[in-house]
Amino acid sequence: MRSITTYTGEFLMSPRNDFAFRLLFGDPNNSDILLDLLNAILPDHFQSVVCTDPHLLIPDTKKECILDIKVLSDSGVYVDIEMQVLDLKSMEKRSLFYWAKMYLDQLNRGHSYHELKRTIVINILDYMLMPVEDLHTCFQAYDKTHDILMSDVFEIHFLELPKVHRCRVPYKGTDLLSWLTFLNAYTEEEIIMAAEGKPAIQKAYNNLQIMSLDEETRRLYEAREMFLHDQATRMYEAKEEGLEEGMKKGREEGREEEREGFVKNLLSLGMDDEFIKKATGLDQSIIDKLKKSLSLPTQ
Repeated sequence: MRSITTYTGEFLMSPRNDFAFRLLFGDPNNSDILLDLLNAILPDHFQSVVCTDPHLLIPDTKKECILDIKVLSDSGVYVDIEMQVLDLKSMEKRSLFYWAKMYLDQLNRGHSYHELKRTIVINILDYMLMPVEDLHTCFQAYDKTHDILMSDVFEIHFLELPKVHRCRVPYKGTDLLSWLTFLNAYTEEEIIMAAEGKPAIQKAYNNLQIMSLDEETRRLYEAREMFLHDQATRMYEAKEEGLEEGMKKGREEGREEEREGFVKNLLSLGMDDEFIKKATGLDQSIIDKLKKSLSLPTQ
């Protein structure tokens, strides 16, 4: 189970758990720490943000639930930020869907297209996704031949927590590295180091401690952890089954290719169809197909 190793051995939630992340940063009383996190990721320097869906979805242990945070900045920018724990193979398409939905939801009946605002999706991943060393990738609508930005309304970010320790140098001294160190922490020592001289991160740490002491919140946290564990196990088993099925299919195809190669050799040596059928057990239709591939006359 995801949790922080503390000096005293007391339980402390990990912000890498998507439920804890949503509870911590989606609380309207914590809009200041959410603002600080967003300003560490984006160059916009928002002055304030408002959570547009402050209601926290209680996790159901029997199904997936949406725990992203939607906000509107003082400058009219819409942002969707989420902690993603499971390694989803469709993550890129999922992000595009989230962006499109948030963008289209702005267009009420009677409104014009010019009223559509800049929309940003931020994915903080507890796994590696992009084939680059950098922990932060940002995608926009560019013409890659002429390096022309079509519009600034489209923006999707991926931040990969497993790359934090090996990609520290380019981000040394930045608020982004401090926040990602906090989110990726496995020990209380890492959190304290990340919070040093950072009031917003210190507040996030304090709130995390308060959340961890609440029995009902801990119960929901542990239920979410159990669900995530079960989901990860099912995904792993499906992957293993798919791999085994692929290997089985490969072996069968390999045997089929070997048998076809044997039949082609017999045909090249002038063996008649009856002999080949008795030797291989193949139907006449398959023998005729192989004959055609060798430009030989069929029956």
